[in-house]
Amino acid sequence: MKQILSLLLVFAAVFTAQAAPLTAAQKGDVIARINAAAASLKTMTCNFTQTKTIAMLSETMVAKGRMSYSRPDRLRWEYTTPYKYLFIFNGTKVYVGSSSRADVIDTNANKLFKEVGRLMMSTVTGTALSDTRSFTSDVADGGSRWQVTLVPKKKEMKKMFSQIVLHFGKKDLMIAQIDLYDSNRQLTSISLTDIQTDRPVNESLFNIPK
Repeated sequence: MKQILSLLLVFAAVFTAQAAPLTAAQKGDVIARINAAAASLKTMTCNFTQTKTIAMLSETMVAKGRMSYSRPDRLRWEYTTPYKYLFIFNGTKVYVGSSSRADVIDTNANKLFKEVGRLMMSTVTGTALSDTRSFTSDVADGGSRWQVTLVPKKKEMKKMFSQIVLHFGKKDLMIAQIDLYDSNRQLTSISLTDIQTDRPVNESLFNIPK
């Protein structure tokens, strides 16, 4: 469980630049446009670089990998260096595997993983912005990006995350960086690069290994 929860902290960053606040009308307009872009998104692939900073140890760990998404509910998150670790979300099944262990979880039988899977999917696509049952949200102008801050409402999420900050490009409205602060304010930074959308994706990538 600890290993799987640690994986979730991948969705985090240390982007702390000050952003200009928006009016309520402006915030609503930004969220509506991001949601429209998310609704039309069929597939998405990208590379990622993850940098986790451990403040107490003054240590930084870097990992790289690749992400693939296919509508409506398939996500593959794979570390390739310096270690190999694979996460697959496919409908109601979640696979988490490494060289030493693999687990398959039925989200219908596990409330936490159901929430986790939904959170990961909605964060990647941007639909979490309108999830008022799970988050309070705020929007600010971060220069070349829109900066959306989400604060969890549900107890399970509060235990893991104090807040999530999503950064969307103003031109393409695609997510470029996700900031997740854990309950201890430890930060992990991940940037998405070489993003490609609405191109054919090999559906076998989302098969749950047996």
